[in-house]
Amino acid sequence: MTLAAENPRTFPDMGLADARHILFSDAASSNEKEEARKLLMQGIERDSMAPFYQALCERLGEAPNQALMTKMQDSNKEELTKLEARVEDAKENLGDTEVRDALVAKADYFLQIGDKDKCLEAFEVAYEKTVGAGGRLDNILTVIRGGVFFGDLSVVKKQIDRAEAELEKGGDWERRNKLRVYKGVYLMMVREFAGASKLFLESVATFTAVELLSFKQFVYYLVISCSLACDRKTLKTKVIDSSEVAQAIHETPHLKEYLTYFYTCKYDEFMPHFYHIITSVSKDRYLAKHVRFYARYMRLNVYRQFLAPYKSVTIAAMATAFGVSPQFIDEEVSSFISSGKLQCKIDKVGGTIQSETLDERNVMYREVIKQGDLVLNRIQKLSKVIDMYLVFVGPAAVSSVFLIMSRTADS
Repeated sequence: MTLAAENPRTFPDMGLADARHILFSDAASSNEKEEARKLLMQGIERDSMAPFYQALCERLGEAPNQALMTKMQDSNKEELTKLEARVEDAKENLGDTEVRDALVAKADYFLQIGDKDKCLEAFEVAYEKTVGAGGRLDNILTVIRGGVFFGDLSVVKKQIDRAEAELEKGGDWERRNKLRVYKGVYLMMVREFAGASKLFLESVATFTAVELLSFKQFVYYLVISCSLACDRKTLKTKVIDSSEVAQAIHETPHLKEYLTYFYTCKYDEFMPHFYHIITSVSKDRYLAKHVRFYARYMRLNVYRQFLAPYKSVTIAAMATAFGVSPQFIDEEVSSFISSGKLQCKIDKVGGTIQSETLDERNVMYREVIKQGDLVLNRIQKLSKVIDMYLVFVGPAAVSSVFLIMSRTADS
């Protein structure tokens, strides 16, 4: 999925990161890889991204175009000379604000040309010169984008923690909302879909993080994470009925049908769209490494949803509902039963699946009984300790202790 950025001159250009991922993706076709290579070269030449080009060629195992590399390096050197002169001029003749702006401009340029190490170093210097929560948060959010662009999750995590600490000192609602989206993307990248879905839902009505994601992409990730992690009520009220989601969900092929048929339990119509969505997930920069996990647990969600109303259902009926073979259903359900994910059993003789799922009230009742037994056991142990104490010190001493405690409480 490529990023149609609403502000194409915001750096880093996430479209280049998407294209780089496609270029190395096993799920991408040769035509998609060729198109990705063209987009990368256009962006590299446009912004004179010599360090980024060098790293890309090393990963590809190809020699860089020396004429192009020399041209870009000369351009980088010339621009950095100007930026360094601006920093020195600001230090000698201007104030702290101008010095900070010059340092940020230099750091931004390192980010623009794809020099990760110098970019992080320059932003750290600019951060130390920045006064005020707003300016510091802008610096941190840019570094988070850089970490996402370069795929360095340790940088992203560190800067998110730093941003949350800064927000405790102050910060406007827009920066808070941006950080929610940034953190949601990070959580999605580390497979914490429940946390990501919660943050995405909180941000959908006030989404402004277009420098990281287009709104089309944001809605895509919201649907992907919520369909896996949210209950049916949340899906209906906060996703399907959301006017903001409705604006963009149709822009991604199969996404609306995927969500709608999942919620309405039309499984035979859901499965073809599920296939296409999984294909898109397998090519996505943030989700590709989780595609097997996502596909498996979405199937588990669907099977749980199907089996919930039944005490017993035939394998043939379930296979018909999903538009697949009985053998496929048998193997799928068996694997989830053996791993403890589905609370049911298969009757091979009768060809049925018998549900053993407890309803929520019974689960809560059993938990209360279990906790009650634990409390009673502790009371019994405490009673034994008190009895032993009475044997050694005598009842008179115990009465004195209780008398002192009661007088203290009265006073």
